[in-house]
Amino acid sequence: MINKLRNIFRGKKAEEPKKYEGLSDFFMHAPADEQKKVFAEAARKANEDQIKVFKQAQGVEV
Repeated sequence: MINKLRNIFRGKKAEEPKKYEGLSDFFMHAPADEQKKVFAEAARKANEDQIKVFKQAQGVEV
């Protein structure tokens, strides 16, 4: 009985974020919402880099 009470009040450990073994593992196992978030972040960073390169090519200081 005491062990059951201890198990109830012990508290649960927080889960660590899932780590993927590579890009294919990510595509196969990551939830769709996580994939969308990663793709959106990658697109945003690529866009920022592209604007930076374009401005440098035009002679505008970044």
